[in-house]
Parts: sequence; structure tokens; C-alpha cells
Amino acid sequence: MTRIIHITDLHFWHIVRNPLLLCNKRILGNLNLLLRRQHYVHQERAQSFIDLFPSLEADALLIGGDLTTTATEAEYRQAAVFVNTLAQFGIPVYMTAGNHDLYTFESKRQQRFEKHFGNRLEKAGIPSLKFLPGGTPLLIVPTARPNLLSSRGHISNTQLQDTQTLLEQAPEGPLVVLAHYPVLSTPSHHSNYMRQLGNGALLHRLLGDTSRPILYLAGHVHVFSHTRDPQFPNLEQITSSALFYEKQHHPGGFTEIVYTDGEVAVHPWQYNNGWKRTPESCDTTSAKSL
Repeated sequence: MTRIIHITDLHFWHIVRNPLLLCNKRILGNLNLLLRRQHYVHQERAQSFIDLFPSLEADALLIGGDLTTTATEAEYRQAAVFVNTLAQFGIPVYMTAGNHDLYTFESKRQQRFEKHFGNRLEKAGIPSLKFLPGGTPLLIVPTARPNLLSSRGHISNTQLQDTQTLLEQAPEGPLVVLAHYPVLSTPSHHSNYMRQLGNGALLHRLLGDTSRPILYLAGHVHVFSHTRDPQFPNLEQITSSALFYEKQHHPGGFTEIVYTDGEVAVHPWQYNNGWKRTPESCDTTSAKSL
């Protein structure tokens, strides 16, 4: 049995008061943080998740990006303390960046994600193949990049070629993919063009054409969903809730995934006056490719 914990969209936040740090897209993000986001991203719940974590008896922790809100140094320090504390429990941690971790072109140039989490990466922006405890291949696919106004992602042709090479190198059998952006347009209310993954249709077909069982773990949409693709039934997608959210009747949470003798059980967790494990999820078949 292998137990995976998938967390994503932590959005640690820090209000910026230095005007020199607001001469870019961050001015919009900081305004959103002042008026809205600080009221529903409960980063004070971080300690309660740390306290819960040992009882989960996880074999691996997968982090799907958006650890920060506007990619400031202060936010990265908060996120790094959180991740390093969880890593001290002795399990491997795998991660990828989200669009908020590359919120400005300045944060990309400064390589803040690599600075704080480079010890958990091979090369930033390049797909990589790892192996989870128990031997299941894990393909980490970078899908985030800075954007001037939108939150749209992108996977380049080179990244697609690298992904195909790694798929061919991976041993036969089930495979887990970790990315920030979904590859299926679920939940549908988050599938508008400005939030989608550029070249997502090509990645979708690349994964589907393998015919091997693939569990695709994503974030970005801030809500839990579990979908088997009707076009490629070998492709199953899970999006996890934003870890510390409490917004519009969507509680914060994470996902527990258990592999047992080739079978997969998916359990969403929610925060409702404490962390609570909900009944096992069954996939739906209403997805469309991007």
C-alpha cells in the first residue's frame, strides 16, 4: 500500500507596503489581497495541518504549486518554513510551481522558486521523472509561467517533447502526473480562456495516447474534482481544494490517495472546525479536454 497526500494552492500571503515592489503586476495582486484574499485564505491553519500530518501516515507528499500569492520573498520564506517542517517527518516531498509562484517577471528572473525549493528540483521548467515509494513512476510537468495580466498557463513544444521522452522511459503500468494546471476542463466554471493551460490539448492527447493508467493531479481551480476522461478512459484527473481556503461554500482541503494492489482509493479532506476525512470519491465522466 502506498499513501500519497496531495496539497496545492496554499497561497501564503504578505501585504506589500513598499511601493518599489509594486511597479508590476503585483500592484493588482496586492490590491486583491487587501480587499478580498486575506479574508478567505486562512494561513493560520498551517500549524493545524502540520499537527495532523504525522497521523496521515503518508508515504509521499505532492505539492501542486501556488505556495505564494504574489511571489514576494516574504511569502516564499513562509512557504519554505511550512514545507521544510513537513519534510522533517521523513517522507519525500515532490513539488511544482504554480502561476502565483511566478507572479511577476521579476520573481522569475530572481529565481525565487529555485532559491527556496531548488533542493527538491532537478532543473526548473524541465519535466522530470521520479519514483514514488513502492515504485510507481511520478512525472512532474511544469505548466506555469509569468503573465502580464492573465492567469493562463503554458506548456511549450520542448516541454511536450521532454514529457513524451520521459513517458517512453517510464516502466509500464500506472503512472502519476503532478502539474499545476488541469488538463481537463473540470470544474467547468474555472475553464475560461484566461485561466486555461496553453497547449493543454496537446498534453491531453499525449497522455491519453499512451493507453496506460494515468492519475493526473492538479491544482489551480481551488476546488476538489475527480474525473475520468471519456475520450481517454485511461486518464483520470483529480484537482484538490486550496489548502487554507474558506470561500463561497468551498472549504479548504487536500486529497489522500491510496494505492493498494493496483486499486486506487481517493479521499478528499475538508477543513470544517478541524480537518475531516470525507467518504471515498468516485470519478465522474463529464470531462472535456481543453
